[in-house]
Amino acid sequence: MEKEDIKKNIIIFTPYYDPEPFPINTFVQDLSKNSIINNVKVITALPNYRKYSFYDGYSFFGPFTKNEKNISITRLLIIPRYSNSSISILLFYISFFLSSFFFFIYFALRNRNKYDHILTFCGSPIYVGFIGIFASKLMNIKSSQWIQDIWPEAIQTTKGLKNKYIINIINFFQIKMWKYSDIIFSESYSLTKYLKSNFPDKKIKTLYNPVREKEIYNSNENFHKDDKLIFSYTGNIGGAQNLEKILEAFSDLNSSKFELHMCGDGPLLNDLKKKFIQKNIFWHGWLTGRELDKVYKQSDFFILSLNSEGRQSLILPSKLQTYFQLKKPIFCVASGAVKELIDYTKSGITTEYDDKKNIIELFSKAMKLTNSERTEMADNGFKFYEKNFKSESIIKEFINFI
Repeated sequence: MEKEDIKKNIIIFTPYYDPEPFPINTFVQDLSKNSIINNVKVITALPNYRKYSFYDGYSFFGPFTKNEKNISITRLLIIPRYSNSSISILLFYISFFLSSFFFFIYFALRNRNKYDHILTFCGSPIYVGFIGIFASKLMNIKSSQWIQDIWPEAIQTTKGLKNKYIINIINFFQIKMWKYSDIIFSESYSLTKYLKSNFPDKKIKTLYNPVREKEIYNSNENFHKDDKLIFSYTGNIGGAQNLEKILEAFSDLNSSKFELHMCGDGPLLNDLKKKFIQKNIFWHGWLTGRELDKVYKQSDFFILSLNSEGRQSLILPSKLQTYFQLKKPIFCVASGAVKELIDYTKSGITTEYDDKKNIIELFSKAMKLTNSERTEMADNGFKFYEKNFKSESIIKEFINFI
């Protein structure tokens, strides 16, 4: 049998999976349809992201297994995040670590020589990469990491970590995790360049997070308000997003010609909601489905704001792919990889300086753009999405590289 005819069995290790809204869902589902794949084994936690409990249909009693066509899912028992408090997050991290560590010992004993590769979806918690490497050694297979966040910068921006001793320890483990992985997939070209300069002998490749077209609700309904310029933000509302400065600048504009729609949830939601109560700022909470699509369709600009420190500026937020797909220009307040890509594609307006004066000037620049200029920016982003973010091409690159 020729090598290319041998079907592969792949393990995906991820803290989050469908119904939780992460790009790994699209990747797994489309990977399983590839002709060279026999089975995709997903090992993940019981779903709890942003629900502050388990998702409907799940509990401490499971269900722990599910089989779909070419996909088998094992869910591990965890203590769900009941709030955004540090204690709640820590309990989730500890419980997932213990469950995954002991599960892989059991799984490796029963399934040695049955799988070809393990891919770890590396966002948070930081240790998932080590668990993936540990599992690969037990099973004598190659491991890869798909980097979604960089530590300790991720926790510095979200939780304000300042203790240099802890920062140095976390950084030490981050470097070791990259060192001992057989393959590293980076979700931005800027991060790939950084990693190759530090690990010149390692297999490293840019692998963008995929977006699937059918995930976006399609309708001929017109939700747009022709007399308004509408800015919308969707996603996490926390320290890493640096949204307070956007809101301060928008409030100072005091213009009836603008609307700002905030869609999402996070540790700073309640504080920001109480502080910014202007009539043209709308707080929608966490939206899904048709309600979120309504916001998408009425928007003139999508806001992308990041408080990126150090290496975290090398990461592309996954919402960028969706924004490109939706064919709307981007209002970007960030530095690093995301600003570089938006400037390169000419898909929006940007500033890397997050002081109020520069953000107000960016709002003024948005107001002066003509409809044709905004349309050209939107088209530029969509063209880049078509070439780089479609799931089929990303799957092919992954299979060829491992």
